[in-house]
Amino acid sequence: RPAAESPLAALSAREREIASLVAAGLTTPAIAARLFLSPRTVESHLGRIYRKTGVTSRAALAVLQTRSELRDTTTGAPDPA
Repeated sequence: RPAAESPLAALSAREREIASLVAAGLTTPAIAARLFLSPRTVESHLGRIYRKTGVTSRAALAVLQTRSELRDTTTGAPDPA
């Protein structure tokens, strides 16, 4: 499936950034501290990410993000972030 059809393509730049940090294993408080956001704001972004991508957990989001990154590195597609 082309990268343009990826559910991650519907995410904003900030949502992609948060998805990437989730895939890296960071917790909500760690993401909030790194991005100078409140944990509640991070959770709000995660809720939107889950709705847009159709995933229901951090683990599923991490898998989706990692697969997308691997696909981008193997196809030479530019990083959307």
